[in-house]
Amino acid sequence: MAQEEKESFFIRFLSFCVKAPVTIFFLCLLGYFAFQTYILGNSPFVNKVIMLCLLLLWGIWFLARHMIKVLIVLCVVGAIAYGYYTHTQQKIEACEQSGGEWNKQTQTCEEKKSFFDELKEMFQKYFSSDEKSAEKK
Repeated sequence: MAQEEKESFFIRFLSFCVKAPVTIFFLCLLGYFAFQTYILGNSPFVNKVIMLCLLLLWGIWFLARHMIKVLIVLCVVGAIAYGYYTHTQQKIEACEQSGGEWNKQTQTCEEKKSFFDELKEMFQKYFSSDEKSAEKK
């Protein structure tokens, strides 16, 4: 039974080494510089600075490894959002390509009006409202 536990631990350790070679590399380097600093006492300040730099590099590696997953998820979400946006804007684009103008209030395509046509409609709107109010009095 003890033999099986040792084999399973050894197999688990080997699988960890295969799955995370960069982590093993950083652990070995940290172990080497910790041995140089704390056991042998060879230039402790320089070795401690090197160990700090290794820890920072390891942290950057960890973030970068997971940022790839985050970037992939963001790209997929962005593609879905873009697809939804283009789907909802199909009528508006078809209206503008045919030379019309999209009315947001009525959600319909209307022909483009010149400045003078709009002025004419405004005058008719205001003058007709004045005539209606004068008729009511």
